[in-house]
Amino acid sequence: MPNQESFEEEVTPALSEKEMDELDSFLMSDATSSEVMLLDCLDGFLTAIASGPALPKPQEWIPRVWGPTAADAPTFASAAQAERITDLMTRHMNAIVWSLQQDAEHFEPVFDLQVYEGDEREYMDGEMWAHGFMTGIDMQRTGWKALFESKHGPVALRPIYLLGAPEITEAEETLVETPAQREALSRQIPESIGWIYKFWAPQRRAADSANGKAAGNETPKISRNAPCSCGSGRKFKKCCGAAQVED
Repeated sequence: MPNQESFEEEVTPALSEKEMDELDSFLMSDATSSEVMLLDCLDGFLTAIASGPALPKPQEWIPRVWGPTAADAPTFASAAQAERITDLMTRHMNAIVWSLQQDAEHFEPVFDLQVYEGDEREYMDGEMWAHGFMTGIDMQRTGWKALFESKHGPVALRPIYLLGAPEITEAEETLVETPAQREALSRQIPESIGWIYKFWAPQRRAADSANGKAAGNETPKISRNAPCSCGSGRKFKKCCGAAQVED
């Protein structure tokens, strides 16, 4: 019989704190370029991919972690190190997918904490996380078009856009000037991710059905009066199916 520790590892595929530190240390090391995504940015990038319309294969998204060009590829000390870092990143992606499937409305992003001179308070700062998320969208921008054109999509995306878009208007810049403003927007992001994940759920199910598989809790077909496959306990029409009705 498996012990409790192995059972928890099987149920919760998240990286351990030690493994997260290992991945973080490599991303910040001299083996990577100045264009590499650090841990909070990587978490946002992977969350965009996991919550979006389609899940690309690791060989499609991993190169973008290192930077926008092939010249940004890291210098691994060995093939074993390359395999280890790749494994940590793909496992972190799988953990994000799992977390969203279990409870998308209470998703916990990996945000940074910032302290500013003359201010003793620590501020939650999702700016780099949001930059990673926007980079993930840019990787599949055509696929995200339906959300951009939907009634509620731009509203859900707004805190992420304000914090992470490469360019915003002068009027929008006044909304992210202070640490308190950025923290307030960062606190809105988990709710946005829940909505975005549910918005794309039908398309992910259709893609999985076309590929002859079902991903996690997402089933190819579901009655609108059946319990929602996201695990919320509500009927599909009142949960993930609501995005289809509203948009």
